[in-house]
Amino acid sequence: MNTAKTRGALSGRSKLRVPLALLLCTGGCDKIRNALNAEAVSGSSGDLVWQSDSTMLASKPAVLFRVFDHDEGRAVAPVATYGAQGFRRLTMGARGWRAFDINYLQRGRTLSAIRDGRVVGDVQLTRGMWEAGTQLDSVPRCPMTVPAGLVEAPSDVRLAMAGSRPTLKSATALSSGELQQALASIPTLIAPANGIPASMLPRYAREVHVLATGTGHRPTIVVLFNDPEQVPDTLKTMGQRPRQFIVVLDKGVYGYRPSYTFSTLGNALSDDRLAYLDFTDVDADGQAELFFTFTRLKKYHATVILRFENDIWREVFRELLRCQA
Repeated sequence: MNTAKTRGALSGRSKLRVPLALLLCTGGCDKIRNALNAEAVSGSSGDLVWQSDSTMLASKPAVLFRVFDHDEGRAVAPVATYGAQGFRRLTMGARGWRAFDINYLQRGRTLSAIRDGRVVGDVQLTRGMWEAGTQLDSVPRCPMTVPAGLVEAPSDVRLAMAGSRPTLKSATALSSGELQQALASIPTLIAPANGIPASMLPRYAREVHVLATGTGHRPTIVVLFNDPEQVPDTLKTMGQRPRQFIVVLDKGVYGYRPSYTFSTLGNALSDDRLAYLDFTDVDADGQAELFFTFTRLKKYHATVILRFENDIWREVFRELLRCQA
């Protein structure tokens, strides 16, 4: 779901109006005015963009953030807005991002830290994108760098939220025996159907996550298989054994069944390898979304989101992190 924010049409008199973000700010209004005036966009089209952005920011949208490692420590960057109407990519103009930095990323602000789908405390902001008088960083060869803020956060926290908190449905835990039974079909049926003979699976490092996603009464099982071998970028995928294989299992009528599979060679001619991030509910339906990441060209991080629809997981979001085209 690469959905850009729709900008409403405004009348020719709109540039005479005071932006709602300034009318409704509860503190630091002079600071906001100064920052935004410094980034004033010339021309009527720029004013229209700012009017739309300021209206959106004035509504205090709930925002989902990625927490990631930065050259200066740990950092956060926005991914999307979320709520009962779903989630969508967050895009703004230069003045809008300046206002966003002040509203969400300044020192002293807090975000809800997410681990294993639920809130586990706060992420403390220590520096905004432009807070120290200079820009924190930039993304090379990116038309517009999305702001990031430095934070104090544990290394195992990879998602954060500003706004309403997730309300996942509960699930009955799996015993060790039930888990092994659910995994038993992977080497005999699921992996061979995806081009990996059972005899080759021992080459792969296996990563298993049992998640109370709320999609049913029993947990969701996410399994990643990674062969450490790096193949040449010139190798074509046809007829090749995947070097990464991911399967998601959910409980059906007759036991656990595959509800999502993904495989890739992992080189320049195939999809990037995915890494699991976490899960949490971002559309207030009581069911979690699954979050993965990949690294494009060994430097550009991206976010992939899966949603459970009609008993299977579907990819609904795939965007580079911090780069607005």
